[in-house]
Amino acid sequence: MMNLGISTFGCDGGRSGIGRYAVNVIQQLARMPGSANCHLYVGEDESNVFAGEESASVTREAFPRWIHHPAVNIAWHQLALGRDCRRRKHDVLFLPAGNRRLPLHVPCPTVGTVHDFSSFHVQGKYDPARMLYIKQVLPLLIRRLTHVLTVSESSKRDIVRYAGVDPDRITVTPLAVDHARYVRDPQESRERIREQFSIDRPYLLYVSRIEHPGKNHLRLIEAFERLRSRARFPHRLVLAGGDWSGAKTVHQRAAASRYAEDILFTGYVTDDHLIDLYTCADVMVFPSLYEGFGLPLLEAMTCGVPVACGDVSSLPEVGGEAATYFSPDQPDQICDAMECLLEDQRYRSEKVALGRSRSQQFTWTATAEGTFDVLQRAAQLDPALPQSVSLNV
Repeated sequence: MMNLGISTFGCDGGRSGIGRYAVNVIQQLARMPGSANCHLYVGEDESNVFAGEESASVTREAFPRWIHHPAVNIAWHQLALGRDCRRRKHDVLFLPAGNRRLPLHVPCPTVGTVHDFSSFHVQGKYDPARMLYIKQVLPLLIRRLTHVLTVSESSKRDIVRYAGVDPDRITVTPLAVDHARYVRDPQESRERIREQFSIDRPYLLYVSRIEHPGKNHLRLIEAFERLRSRARFPHRLVLAGGDWSGAKTVHQRAAASRYAEDILFTGYVTDDHLIDLYTCADVMVFPSLYEGFGLPLLEAMTCGVPVACGDVSSLPEVGGEAATYFSPDQPDQICDAMECLLEDQRYRSEKVALGRSRSQQFTWTATAEGTFDVLQRAAQLDPALPQSVSLNV
C-alpha cells in the first residue's frame, strides 16, 4: 500500500474552490480500498476538515495556528517538510494547493496541483511581494515537481507557458460536484434564505470572494444598474463570498449605486446556505476576468440555475453549450446576457436542461481516480529527476 503524505496548507480550510477540491479528493482517496495510507499535514483549527476522523488509512499531524502565516508556512515547506517526509518514509508527497505552497526539495517524488496562473492575467491582483513570489519563485518550484496536476486545459497551457513545464508532465483532472448534495426542494430553500439573509424577492447571484479587480464586481454592478433601470426587473444582486484583497473598493462602489439597497453582501456562506442560494437564484452570473476552473458554474448548473459567464480562460471548458457567454469587460454584454435568461423562457429552459446534463459529466470519483493513478505512478519514479518524467499515456 502506498505511503502518501499530503500537505493541506494553502487550501483555505476547505472554504474556497481550492479547498473544496482538496476536501473532496482527499476524502475520496481515503475511501479507496487498499489505495494508500494518507498522512495529512494540517493546522490544528482544520484538523477534521479534510478527511474526518483518524482511521487505519488516515492519520494527521496538526500544527498550531501560527503555521498559517504565509511567511512561516512557506519556510516550513522549504525547511521542515522534507525532513518529515524522510522520517515518515513517504512514497510520494501530494500538494493540492500547488500554486500556493510547494517545497524546493523533498526526498520523495512530488505531485502538485497548480490550479491557475491568474496573477499573470490580472494586473494588480495581489501586493508586490506576493506577485514577486508567484512570478519569480513559484515557476521554479513547479518545474521541480515530479508531475503536475491541473484542473483545466486552459491552466495547462498557462503552466507550459509561464512555468516552462513540458506538457507531457501535466495531467488535467477537472473539478466536480457532489450531485446528490446539491438537489434541494426550492420551497424549503426559499424559506431558509428568507430567514438567513432576509431575501424575499427575485435575485441574481454571484458566488465569489469579494476581490478587486480579478473578480470584476465593479462591471457587474454597472451591468446590474443597467438591468434594473428597465423597470420590469425587480431583482436584487446577491454577492456571496467573504472579503478579500480589494474588497473595500467593491463595497464603496456598491454603496454609491442608486440601487445600493438592492445589492446584498452575504459575507462567507456555509455550503448548506450556499446550495440554498443557488437553488433559488433566477440567474447565476459569473463575470470573473480569469479562472483556473470556475466551480460555481458547475454548482449552479447542478441546482438547475441558468448560468451567464465570461468567455475567457477555462469557463467555456466548464460551461460548454449550457452557459450564456459575454465579454467580461463589457457591462452592456453582461446586462444583455442576464436579461436574455430572465425574459426568454424557452431559451432559459434549454440552458437549464443543458446545464443539468453538463454537470453530470464531472464527478469527484473520476477526479480522485485520475489523481490516484498519477500518484501511484509517480511513487515509482526517481525524485531527483523531475524534468525527465512523463506520466501521461
